[in-house]
Amino acid sequence: MTDREPRVRPVLAYLTWALLAAAPAAATELVGHGGAVRALAASSDGRLLLSGSFDTSLIVWRPDERAPLHRLLGHEAAVNAVALAPDGATAISGGEDGLLLAWDVATGAARWRLALESKVLAVTIEPERGLAAVGSADGRVRLVGLQDGTIRATASLERSRPTALLFVDDGSLLVATHEGAVWAVDAEHGTASERLSGSGFAITGLVRIDADRLAAASIDGMVRLRRLPDLALLAELAGHEAPISALAAQPGGARLASGDIRGRIVIWSLPDGRAERVLEPHRGPVWDLAFLGTPPALWSAGNDSIVRRWSEGDPPPEPVGTADSARNLAAATAPAGEGERGAKLFRACVACHTVTADGGNRAGPTLYRLFGRPAGSVPGYPYSESLAKSGIVWSEETVDRLFALGPETFTPGSKMPLQRMPDPADRAALIAYLKRVTTPREPTTEKGG
Repeated sequence: MTDREPRVRPVLAYLTWALLAAAPAAATELVGHGGAVRALAASSDGRLLLSGSFDTSLIVWRPDERAPLHRLLGHEAAVNAVALAPDGATAISGGEDGLLLAWDVATGAARWRLALESKVLAVTIEPERGLAAVGSADGRVRLVGLQDGTIRATASLERSRPTALLFVDDGSLLVATHEGAVWAVDAEHGTASERLSGSGFAITGLVRIDADRLAAASIDGMVRLRRLPDLALLAELAGHEAPISALAAQPGGARLASGDIRGRIVIWSLPDGRAERVLEPHRGPVWDLAFLGTPPALWSAGNDSIVRRWSEGDPPPEPVGTADSARNLAAATAPAGEGERGAKLFRACVACHTVTADGGNRAGPTLYRLFGRPAGSVPGYPYSESLAKSGIVWSEETVDRLFALGPETFTPGSKMPLQRMPDPADRAALIAYLKRVTTPREPTTEKGG
């Protein structure tokens, strides 16, 4: 960041209760999924909420009744992304299975089904033109007819993986990538051009604030406000010490909410650029957020399979003030080298992997004692057959090739999320960091790994 770029630091503040609609004395919980809730979408009339889960299902909720309207079944793997038309009549969902489905919300029936060549990572709807946009792990963005599921145009991002999508007023679709870049795609012809060069830190969310501004969330723990249409940086909001995994804007542009992989939610007042409240409602990552209703209530989706609404009866606000105290706590608990480039790049991996002897397996196997071990050899982890039989031994060279080529090329058929790191300097920094934090400091006779 240069000296000319603005930066906004959080200050001590408490919730303005007008943020959330009047509700019972405790946060409303919507319980019905059998796995982590990965995606949320809200109807503009405030009546319906849509959730998609790792359990392969979607649920259409009537939040006021705390009950499902429909459970939508059609995916064969985790649901990664959902979108709901403003009128609440049509929903779109995309999953790990490469399927894109359109749903009739009133009946719960699937309108059409489109099988793509790779995992669906992001979806959005542009109702005025009758379009859905879908970003997939093969580095493509497709514009699809909302009514019939026909592909109208396809754009290539030159192997960059799309992570967030946003239609804007100039007729283009903005596409954020895992390299921290933003592309603009012509929604009619499918031509794509890079509008903002990559920072090396994946952008995990794009939301519209108002006619002139958008917000972007990143794995470096920052929310950045940018001007439309040129994407000039307006401000940076610093309130997270972990990768941000969720972002939502309150209709009208007064507030933002951002959530991270450690379960923290920060509610931001945009007129004065300050953090109003910090919540820690979920055990593990906050996967998505949505504002719903009038006045708008904030809903959060978490790793604990629950969707929660935040209201006046919730736990008291946590002070947001001195960023120093949060940094000191993070520094005391983080591995050595936390402030360096390799540690920052590893933030994209911490939701799935641990690096210490006592960390254990998460969604991915522990990386402790990574270098020198055969791929697929950590006891107790359910590897894919293709990785277990790959014959790969993890070394500086093989880890470098993994991120240079991407798992889809280097370890085809494995469970690894598609993640490339084209910059050799970034790969070297990440490898140096991993070698330091995953290698035992003293000789050990431990088995396995």
